[in-house]
Amino acid sequence: MRAADIMQEGVVAVSPELGLREFETLLTAEDISGAPVTGHDGKLLGIASKTDIVRVLSEQVSERYEAFDDDLRVEDFMTPDVVTVGPDENVKSIARRMIDGQLHRVLVTEGGEVLGIVTAFDLLKLVY
Repeated sequence: MRAADIMQEGVVAVSPELGLREFETLLTAEDISGAPVTGHDGKLLGIASKTDIVRVLSEQVSERYEAFDDDLRVEDFMTPDVVTVGPDENVKSIARRMIDGQLHRVLVTEGGEVLGIVTAFDLLKLVY
């Protein structure tokens, strides 16, 4: 079994210019914990998640959230180094990479474009 067999397609991607509050709203509305960040050309630039929001806000512990800079954009807190896999990578290899890297998700890409996502939940469904 390979990535293409279990990946979720139709991944919600965000622009690096999207504001923090809009990003939070999107995650809640889509019931997701993170999203790939893509440029205008559709190429992968990074990934942003709830964990990144917590990290960036914790770095500003002396400031209240309401006073937080409304100009903060996804590009300011995204993780640029994304673990990706190809559509033909086998599931066991994907699971090993996720365990070793303590990752909740990996993006399935080809030619720099996002084809889908494999989450820890997707792997758990296989076991079940």
